[in-house]
Amino acid sequence: MNKTNAMLKSAFLLLFTVTLFHSPLYSQDVKRVELPVPVGSEAYQTIPLGEKGVLLVSKPTRSTYNVQKFDVNLDRVWSIDGTIEANLDLVSSTYDGQAAFLLFSRFRSNIYQIVKVNIGPGFVETFTINTLDRFQITDFKTLGNSVFMAGMVKEEPILIHTNLLNLQTKVLPSAIRGSNAIQSIEIDTTHRLVNVSFAVKKGKQIKIVARSYDERGQLDSQVMVDPKDEYSLLNGRLQVLNDSVKLLIGTYGYRNMQTTNNAASQGLFISKIVDDEVKYTQYHSFTDFDNFFNFMNERQQEKMERRIRKKKESGGDLKLNYRLLVHDIVQKDNQYILVSEVFYPEYRTQNPGMYGMSSFWGNPMMYGSPFGYGLYNPWLWNPMYGPRGTYSNQVFNGFVYTHAIVAGISKDGNLMWDNSINFDGVKSMELREKINLQVTPNGRTQLVYSHDGAIRSKIIKGESVVDGDRQVALATSMEGDKVRKTSTDDINHWYGNYYLAWGEQRIVNASAGDVQSRGRRNVFYLSKISF
Repeated sequence: MNKTNAMLKSAFLLLFTVTLFHSPLYSQDVKRVELPVPVGSEAYQTIPLGEKGVLLVSKPTRSTYNVQKFDVNLDRVWSIDGTIEANLDLVSSTYDGQAAFLLFSRFRSNIYQIVKVNIGPGFVETFTINTLDRFQITDFKTLGNSVFMAGMVKEEPILIHTNLLNLQTKVLPSAIRGSNAIQSIEIDTTHRLVNVSFAVKKGKQIKIVARSYDERGQLDSQVMVDPKDEYSLLNGRLQVLNDSVKLLIGTYGYRNMQTTNNAASQGLFISKIVDDEVKYTQYHSFTDFDNFFNFMNERQQEKMERRIRKKKESGGDLKLNYRLLVHDIVQKDNQYILVSEVFYPEYRTQNPGMYGMSSFWGNPMMYGSPFGYGLYNPWLWNPMYGPRGTYSNQVFNGFVYTHAIVAGISKDGNLMWDNSINFDGVKSMELREKINLQVTPNGRTQLVYSHDGAIRSKIIKGESVVDGDRQVALATSMEGDKVRKTSTDDINHWYGNYYLAWGEQRIVNASAGDVQSRGRRNVFYLSKISF
């Protein structure tokens, strides 16, 4: 490993601009850094570090990687080159507040290389670990010097713990009566715990079991929530509030609506656990929300409202079929604020003669490379998931996001208010949170996401809209720039009132560049935004 300075990285020309936007309600200043995207190189992976800056990770060649650190002013602090085994993909990354970890592997390989990036002084450590044969990884998290990986071996869920100090790897006991899947691993840096959610099914009824492990991989506690007889709990996230109080939040649906190809969410549930005993579980059907169906046009909404009203008049509830990605709860005053993003997986038809073999998630070529867009975990949103058939010609083509719902929940678990924000054609090959939520001291809630090179925002206060859907285009680096294409874009709350946006763009500028290039450039950008 060798540490290089900005002089040795002159190929990465840094361009920046500071531009101000003004609106009646707020202003944005944007500082932008552009890095040319080398031909044939893989995309950059961005790891925000809060007030410690941001990391950019790339793989220039089949056996090398590069890590660059920028401070909060988007000035480059250091750059490191490293080597790995040839043909390993950058599968995932994680940051635990102290160090960043990069996971490199090949599809269905039992060999993993983990690079620990010490973000302060700027040096790396590389670890090689062996897992089970044909281990199909679905999740990767770290806490301190411990690595937790979830996956499947021969349709059985496996949870693996590795201590990087002695490179000892062990399979953690995950057997729960009834077939189950590991839906998610979440890190609690405050209580130094790793929370793992299991979906346990018996027939078409599913319950959630959430286990907390310490850094050594020892079981700290377990929570089990059973649904009502007619329901199934489709997913759940455990959130530790203090030493005695925990919340389990997620989605539920009617059990007779669930299949291996489809998870049908009816609404949200919230369970309060005190001293490992469930005090209550409250269910909130989307038919009881005032704004859940705002993503529809007026005619569709009226039709939906008539169907809901007719069903309720007869003493029932209209059965729904949605999929949601649930965020962590935000505590504010005497309520819990919950955000969930509504999405659906999109498939395209592929020639079965070319790609007609079964695989872990339906087709091994769904991405071109199974690790081409990071880890894929279908059990996160469908606990009934099963192979799509030996000769399925349906190839995964990304997740389409329709809208996000925001709800205020009382400490007793009751629905107090709800609001929503619509997505405008947002699609991603990875299922991850798109909406950023910030609650201001005056009780307002700011919702922010990015799409097609612009920042979209909405400000609400409970069920009221303070400032409607607003769109502000991100500035480029030079006057006369025209963005021809935004291939990828994302935004995250960075620290304080600042957000960090990033992505790839193809830009043309007739007044810049030489005759041959005609001012064309392909760039990866970082933009610092102040709300």
